[in-house]
Amino acid sequence: MRTRLLIGAFLLMCLPLTLQAQSRFAERVVEHRLSNGMRVLILPRKQSPTVAFYILHRVGGVDEETGRTGVTHMLEHMLFKGTTTIGTRDYEKEKPIWVEIERLRDELEAERARGEKANRERIDQLQAREAELLQEVSQWLIPQEYDRVFERAGSPGTNAWTSSDVTVYTVSVPANRLELAALMQADQRRNPVWRQFYQERDVVLEERRQSVHDSPEGALWEAFLATAFLVHPYRNPVIGWEPDVSRLRTGDIDRFFRTYYAPNNTWLAVVGDVEPERVIALVEKYFGSIPPQPLPHTRIPEEPPQRGIRRVVVRMPANPQMLMGFHKPSAPHNDDVVFSVIQGILTRGRTSRLYRELVEKQRIALSVSAFSAPGDRYPNLFVIDAVPRHPHTVQELEQALWREIHKLRTQPVEEAELKRMRTWAEADFLRALRSNEGMAEQLLWADAVLGDWRELFRFVDRVRKVTAQDVLRVARQYLHKNNCTVAVLESAEEGRR
Repeated sequence: MRTRLLIGAFLLMCLPLTLQAQSRFAERVVEHRLSNGMRVLILPRKQSPTVAFYILHRVGGVDEETGRTGVTHMLEHMLFKGTTTIGTRDYEKEKPIWVEIERLRDELEAERARGEKANRERIDQLQAREAELLQEVSQWLIPQEYDRVFERAGSPGTNAWTSSDVTVYTVSVPANRLELAALMQADQRRNPVWRQFYQERDVVLEERRQSVHDSPEGALWEAFLATAFLVHPYRNPVIGWEPDVSRLRTGDIDRFFRTYYAPNNTWLAVVGDVEPERVIALVEKYFGSIPPQPLPHTRIPEEPPQRGIRRVVVRMPANPQMLMGFHKPSAPHNDDVVFSVIQGILTRGRTSRLYRELVEKQRIALSVSAFSAPGDRYPNLFVIDAVPRHPHTVQELEQALWREIHKLRTQPVEEAELKRMRTWAEADFLRALRSNEGMAEQLLWADAVLGDWRELFRFVDRVRKVTAQDVLRVARQYLHKNNCTVAVLESAEEGRR
């Protein structure tokens, strides 16, 4: 009894703490918009003399043209190859060599496109000449200089990632090196050079081979999305389809960069030991004169309603696994918040329903998790990822999952479960406040994807308002077989039986 009283007292203490934390952080966020449309969010935090400098471009795999998938990810790689001043000993001397390499590549890839009629001798000649030019241009290159500049300034390093929705570039620096971060990131967007493009394209193709061709989990995920989405570009892998990536040219990268990396499609979050007035002055100085661009009015095809269960099987040498996905609205739709609660009820922690029932009690699963994917700008999927425990099969596991889903659809959840999810939401929020990097990422995502950074601070309150009837209604509306896609990973040996 004493333990329960202590836990209850702790939760009562956490509730006002979370509300105070939300209010305190929300009041300190400073917004600024440059005349070119670039949006800036600043959050002063004096815990340590460091600053997170994060840039988001609202462009991801979902924005790519048919036949040019992977261009967003490829662009992310290329932006670290340097600029007209970074990564080169003499750009004016290296530039004409890249022009000649590009001309050779035009001829080389045109010859290869002839297939069986291609002139192999001509291909060999072109490849030999390209190798000579690459050797010649290497004398002017300074590899990885962009990262090394930051490392010498005391930064732990730079990073970037591409998703279906956005592309994000990150760096953290000592507070006294804030201007360096602004200068370097602005130069990266003013004067990029697509040096070593075709070598980097080969790197990305190898990355794809490792993450999909040689990875059972990657192959399963790719087949799952391509089956769940018939027309919406969420069906495409962020890394791109291999034939598309192998045909990308520098012109594709350059056009995509100039279209989507415009300041009016860019968000910057600066979180840490800063004064907002100085941040605004530096951002205006280095980013303010970058001209805006007209953004394309691309019509993303709407995914039609699903009218029956879809299935796909991937056979590779691997342990069995299954993915089960249900179409649903994305944030900030109210039903998405309910799904956050459902996710927690089903798979959050050792007391969750699926862990308790399938992993501990029935012992037919090694692991079970749930999440929303692949993006949030458009309606997405609620996904359950489960691995059966030998000798149980994915078929047994699927039946057990449907039994648990049936309970969710027919029996109201207990108030104790809802309280636990409210506690998790509050704990997650407080955890996100611990680091400059976490806050920068959260602010960017909420503002660029959800439309308002304040949605970040409203989430906990919205979770608190979810009722048992909300869970019942949402489960009945979305968690049924006509709205379900199942992807199964089978061992290659089992498939041959």
